[in-house]
Formats: sequence, C-alpha cells, structure tokens
Amino acid sequence: MAKKQKTQGVEVPVVETPVVETPKPKKVEPAKPKWEIKDRVYNLKSRTKPISYMLKSSNVYWFDEEKGYERELKYCENQRTPFVDEMQGDQRLAHVIFRNGTLFVEKEKTVLQKLYLYTTHTEKIFTQNINPQ
Repeated sequence: MAKKQKTQGVEVPVVETPVVETPKPKKVEPAKPKWEIKDRVYNLKSRTKPISYMLKSSNVYWFDEEKGYERELKYCENQRTPFVDEMQGDQRLAHVIFRNGTLFVEKEKTVLQKLYLYTTHTEKIFTQNINPQ
C-alpha cells in the first residue's frame, strides 16, 4: 500500500504504517452469589419476644435499578415470584407471622425468603440466623 509522490520528476514511494489498536482490558465483574435453596430462620431484633408478631406482606415497594422504577412486592402462597407485575392468575395473600420472636421458613417457600431479601426496612426488624439448627 505504497503511494507515490512526485518530487522534481522523481517518484519517491511513501510507505504508510498501519495503526495497530491495543485491545482494551475487559472488565471482570465479580460473580453474584448464587441463590441457595435451604431452610432459613429469622429472629426479631427487639429485646421483647412477643407471642406473635406479624410483618407486612403486601404494599411493600423495592426500587429496581435495572428497570428504573419501584416495583411492588407481595407474598402470595400460590405465586412463583414476589413481584406483583410478574404474577399470573389469582393472588392468595399469605401472612408472615413470627412466633416467640422466631420465623422458620422451609426451603420450599423461596418466594417468602426472596420477598424479604429485596426489602430494606426489614433490616431494622429482624436478622437471619446464619446457622439454623
């Protein structure tokens, strides 16, 4: 790919050097922790342990950064997701009740476990027992 230039009647070849782009390093994002299906135990943070304490299971909102808007959360026993906009068919609202300050959630009830993963106000109310016995 040489161009020729005329200089005083003599042709002088001009060689163009190709521009080589260096590849940009790829961003390596840390892998998100995989959701583990297991039994979980939640304990109330308050010093008092009431006989029963009921948490809100509807009209709970979570801001989804990917979608850019608030999404409503609701715990329904007959649904596969806690997000109202993804629910299909009838919705049978269920109660979330702590007994003696503790809530045991079986591994089969992943919707309930995920419901309180998304909400921020629950951090003030209860903690998750890391090693259920």
